Amino acid sequence: MARTHQAVLTAAVEEVTTTSSVSVVAACALVGIARSTYYRLTRRYDHYRRVPTPIPHRERTQPAALTADERRRILDVVTDDDYTDLSVVQTYWRAFDEGRVACSQRTFYRVAAAAHCVGDRRRRRGVGAAATRRTPVVAAHAVGDLWSWDITELRGPRPQDRYKLYLAIDVFSRYPVAWRIEHTEDRHLATAMFAHAITTHGAPTVLHGDNGAVMRSHTLIDALTEHGVLTSFSRPRVSDDNPFSESLFKTIKYDLDCPTRFESIDHSRTWTATFLRRYATEHRHSGLGRHTPADTHHGTAHLVRQDRQQYLTRYHAQHPERFRRPPQPPDLPGLTGINHHRLSQTG
Repeated sequence: MARTHQAVLTAAVEEVTTTSSVSVVAACALVGIARSTYYRLTRRYDHYRRVPTPIPHRERTQPAALTADERRRILDVVTDDDYTDLSVVQTYWRAFDEGRVACSQRTFYRVAAAAHCVGDRRRRRGVGAAATRRTPVVAAHAVGDLWSWDITELRGPRPQDRYKLYLAIDVFSRYPVAWRIEHTEDRHLATAMFAHAITTHGAPTVLHGDNGAVMRSHTLIDALTEHGVLTSFSRPRVSDDNPFSESLFKTIKYDLDCPTRFESIDHSRTWTATFLRRYATEHRHSGLGRHTPADTHHGTAHLVRQDRQQYLTRYHAQHPERFRRPPQPPDLPGLTGINHHRLSQTG
């Protein structure tokens, strides 16, 4: 019945167009048939012919469609613990730069959305999520008890040039034990940096960092665990939980000689090496009784304090009227750490 009705409408369009100057478009609108339907019926396109045994739509496959294995690999990346703190888009580009995905961002996101892995991905971390919100409390009684590390950006010659400064210090001595500057943040680069630092300085008892993906990567944590190193993490968006690294970054960037923009990554490496060497050996740190990080780290701060005491004693003997009491140099560095004041509060 439908075919007969369409044939009548088609014949009407043909009659209107042949007996008058009305166009096919206008004739179709007048008769009440779609122009595409009219052309399909009159021109008899081959690809509109009925297929003897049509394939159900759900069973059809597209040549460009992802295979089941490709979808599985995408979901492996999306659910990787190294990317739990990242959005799906950030995860895609990190994985893309590492050669782990070979699809478009839109396809990657569509697969993640189908698996309900978009939105606030922090809720899917399970047990680890609660742990990161506890206040970290780590004491440093001596060199090697606690290292602190973080990554900051240094500007290159162009607005899009950003260099990543990885930097770790011994909290008790404030001595830089490891650093490197790279184009990207990468867990393998961080792991290699700490492997070299542990070989040079020995393994710390605890390594403290923030909640970045590199800091919490299993690649790094597993490597540290092999050396018996415990890990500690800041609470999300609480910079005071990592004050030592933040303070040194501020010292670096506020240095009068620090370029606003480095000419190249090699320039940033050369400048940073000079600065850290000068900082370690010349900077009289307020948190170390005005001793240098190097003297504190290498155990010679007490000799410096003895020399200071001898000088003050001689000066006091020459001008006792200038002092209310015998002068004393600043004390040697003592207990410090991450939120260590809470230890006395908890008994």
